[in-house]
Amino acid sequence: MRSLLFSAPIRICLVALFAVCAGCATQTADNPLGRVVNLDALRNEALSLVNEARAAQGVPGLQMSGQLNAAAQDHAEDMARRDFYSHRSPERQDVADRFRARGGGPWWIIAENIAQCISCAPMAEQVRRFQQGWMNSPGHRRNILDPRVRSFGFGIATTGGKIYAVQTFVTERE
Repeated sequence: MRSLLFSAPIRICLVALFAVCAGCATQTADNPLGRVVNLDALRNEALSLVNEARAAQGVPGLQMSGQLNAAAQDHAEDMARRDFYSHRSPERQDVADRFRARGGGPWWIIAENIAQCISCAPMAEQVRRFQQGWMNSPGHRRNILDPRVRSFGFGIATTGGKIYAVQTFVTERE
């Protein structure tokens, strides 16, 4: 059996190349988050916009939920940090998983709307633009106007000029 022998400089280059490649394979994006000023005011604005749309359709308003806010914020920040855009995390976690992780209990209905922008308006204006976009999309509109949902949460995060927003909706089992 013949073995491969490499000169010392080639061995050093190969070891360095393997080390660099191994680092690339395990590395994930970790973008620093920008500061979101007045998060509570943005959440209140988001809820107000949702409840205005519901009232216009004769649907009862929603109540803000701390657990849904936390689940939505976790997802917005995760998408921003790791530069992905999906209802499921890279580990396949969804809105129900995030709700349970934040102490949420059994539910009858759970839903989520997500949005992102790249050339974004100032934060408060962007929240209104996201709402308009969701209302112009049949599936997102259905989540917003669903008369069966009772509670609402909102999260928003920014990094590198992008803004990620998440609306969450639930009706818990009693």
